[in-house]
Amino acid sequence: MLELYHSWDSFCSFKVRLCLEEKGLDWTGHHLDLMKFENLRPDYMTVNPNGLVPTLIDDGTVIVESTVINEYLDDAYPSAPLRPEDARAKARMRLWVQHEEEELFLAIRPASLNLMMKQVIGHYSEDELDAFLKHHPRQDRVGFLKKVFKAPFDAEAVEKSRHRLVAAFKQMEKTLSQAPWLAGDSYSLADIAAAPVIDRIERLGMADLWENLPGTEDWITRLMARPAYQKALPLEDYRLPVASVV
Repeated sequence: MLELYHSWDSFCSFKVRLCLEEKGLDWTGHHLDLMKFENLRPDYMTVNPNGLVPTLIDDGTVIVESTVINEYLDDAYPSAPLRPEDARAKARMRLWVQHEEEELFLAIRPASLNLMMKQVIGHYSEDELDAFLKHHPRQDRVGFLKKVFKAPFDAEAVEKSRHRLVAAFKQMEKTLSQAPWLAGDSYSLADIAAAPVIDRIERLGMADLWENLPGTEDWITRLMARPAYQKALPLEDYRLPVASVV
């Protein structure tokens, strides 16, 4: 039995759920509320000492880090493969996964922080934050995190997110105007890695970012139409609130 410790509205959790659903694998979920810092509870820290989600457990074997988890799943459960057979296409897939981790994920973070996370964490008292963060594995960062969470809304940071995302999508458009999927002719882990950011951008009301990028728009339409995408989506009851200022 596959067990997944995850948070419904987390990028990396969505990424692994999507891989599981594309492969049609049965799994049992253990939801952690990141806004209540349940990922820092001592019982979970014994499972993943980094205090991060997701964590996959397969017959007692613990696998962490979403990219590693998805490659593990493709190796351990080769039915419905999600990596191209061609070595060149496989290299392109890995480069796009890296692009999504280093560009898309980092670009969307300031917008997510200001438009979503601060809507919850920003209302916590100093004592509440201290209680939530007392088990953080990096106590040297707790002061910095508290300052970030309690900082006022930063419209400039949101705008910088938009500009960085536009640049990332323009780079993707060069590929998607010539091929149906990021790695080429077949849907792969590269498309799966980008899916959570697409969902978050839609949620933030920023879908205009891919206007005038026809290859990207078509790719997003096909990505979101896949049955596995719909199954992996965050449940509405667990969605973070979104600020009205966008």
